[in-house]
Amino acid sequence: MKTATLSKKIYSVKDPIDEHLFSSQVWVVEPSFSLGRLSQFFDPKTAVKISAFLKMRKFKWKAKSHIVFDLSARHKFALLVIPKKLTVFTALELSREVLSSVQQEHPSNVLVNLGPISDPSEKILIDSFTSAARVLNYHPPKYKGAPKKKTEENKKPSDKLSLAFKVSHTRLAQIQKTLHTSETSANKTNLVRYLVQRAGNDLTPATYVSTATDLAKKAGLKTQFISFSDLQKMKAGAFVAVAQGGGDNSSGILKIIYEPKTAKRKIALVGKGITFDTGGNNLKTGGHMFGMNNDMAGSAVVLALCLLAAEEQWPFQITGYLAITENVLTGKAYRPNDVVTSLKGKTIEVIDTDAEGRMVLADTLTLASKEKPHLVLDFATLTGSVIRALGTQYSGGYSNRKSLLGLIRKAGIISGERVWPFPNDSDYGRCLKSEIADIKQCRLSGGVDHIEAAYFLSQFVERGVDWVHIDLGAMDPEEPLAHIPKKPSGFGVRFGRELLHLI
Repeated sequence: MKTATLSKKIYSVKDPIDEHLFSSQVWVVEPSFSLGRLSQFFDPKTAVKISAFLKMRKFKWKAKSHIVFDLSARHKFALLVIPKKLTVFTALELSREVLSSVQQEHPSNVLVNLGPISDPSEKILIDSFTSAARVLNYHPPKYKGAPKKKTEENKKPSDKLSLAFKVSHTRLAQIQKTLHTSETSANKTNLVRYLVQRAGNDLTPATYVSTATDLAKKAGLKTQFISFSDLQKMKAGAFVAVAQGGGDNSSGILKIIYEPKTAKRKIALVGKGITFDTGGNNLKTGGHMFGMNNDMAGSAVVLALCLLAAEEQWPFQITGYLAITENVLTGKAYRPNDVVTSLKGKTIEVIDTDAEGRMVLADTLTLASKEKPHLVLDFATLTGSVIRALGTQYSGGYSNRKSLLGLIRKAGIISGERVWPFPNDSDYGRCLKSEIADIKQCRLSGGVDHIEAAYFLSQFVERGVDWVHIDLGAMDPEEPLAHIPKKPSGFGVRFGRELLHLI
């Protein structure tokens, strides 16, 4: 099938365009749209064909209904009915479902027609279809043997989906801006997914630091690596306790700095970067250990947000802290009943070496909050408890400021990456009282570990600094989630972008 090469992505209904140049058309309508109105938008022969097929399939014009069929041997047609009150999450979900249905093995040009749609939903739909198309074009890492001769053609496979939009009014500049923003965010979501899927023997602490540094420098960002030996000298005992189990001491904290000249606010982003988690001396069983190359997802989100800030020229300073190490079982690995001294000076009684994330984050949060930013925002695949509480449809949110909990929820709604706020009251810390140290790492069993882990982390944030913690329960959804067809979701880029612009 011959497809068109189209450079323009936004068309007005007044623009002359041969719709047959597209391999697929998606028509988005509201519930008030009636079958009789088809003749207003199609030639009589096409309108009769569409009407006959919809009647044969007994298509019902109700919200969230959609149908895809062959209009001809070369042309697919999709009809989507959106709800009157369209949420971003629903729009992302519907866009993914429709585009997945029209997607073919060969490259496809898709025209999304929003002509009959009212203004409030239009921006949401531009974003959702653009984002869904980008993530459907995602290429995971492959380890099936490199081609004998590397060329640009086999380095970067061509996209299967390309989109154009047909809109009803003349606000083309604003729509173009939305499309661009959605593309950049989706590209960074795909970056997170790619890094998370890299094998643990490929993305080691050393290669991760090198990869992240290269990406940051290409984006014009400053970097600084605080090595394992540096952290030892700084007496960052919580981080060192975990990292000392590694064989080559290539672990450390990578700082990535975006610093616009007119910045009035300073934001610190902290990410858990455990490149592989065996559980250490509290060794995970096979089923729980498989997939633990993804335990660096939080740091990948931080890297992506730093790159996005540079690309979009955000008006505030961002300093990212990627806490990069692995948690492995060797003769040097830390043990239960050890007592370590954190960077803040607090002593920690180790209970479970598989609770390593809160250890490396404790020192990293202290390091970040010592700079007195306006906000510290951290991302981590921290607990299984948050998944037991919420499933994998939401991530969990926490803060040392109750006033920020509403913004966490709001950012989740606006972005379509949903976050549910949990409490962080002081009585959740009673179970962490230690007889021999300042604080226990966790309790031995029971409790609400996602909340208790957040309380633990809050004790290592400098006084007076606002802090938000996101436990990434939705990084590995069991089913498709919003615009993401399958795990990993890359959750956090859209949410982080919205939250930082709300605060």
